[in-house]
Amino acid sequence: MAAMTAAEVGFQDPPDDQPGWVALAQAVFNRQAGRWDNQTCAGGLRWQIFPFNNGYDYKNSITQGSFFNIAARLYAYTGNETYAEWATKTFKWSLDVGLISGAYQVFDGTDSAINCSDLNHIQWSYNTGVYMLGAAMMYNKVC
Repeated sequence: MAAMTAAEVGFQDPPDDQPGWVALAQAVFNRQAGRWDNQTCAGGLRWQIFPFNNGYDYKNSITQGSFFNIAARLYAYTGNETYAEWATKTFKWSLDVGLISGAYQVFDGTDSAINCSDLNHIQWSYNTGVYMLGAAMMYNKVC
């Protein structure tokens, strides 16, 4: 997200022999898109990458929200519809699984080991914040 901010505000790119800010954000996006997990909960990203890490079964709002945030911002910055599709897919998945309630409360997470059938209803402001910025970027680009 910091690399995306650097691009958005026109911060000077790294030297020519290093990737620029947008390229860095795109690399993160591509890595995360490749980790989208349709094997449990009909989608979503796991909190941890490796099965031996505690929290591997957790699918949480900060992970989904950060991915949504980057996708939405890349869409707004580049106009590439693939980013809009991923942003929409991620936000919809978060709604469908219940991480975002009908009243737009953002809950911490759920467990893929039980097919995301129960939620951890703790709410953290940073979870809401990443979704808010992504939603604002989508709104500004679409409307």
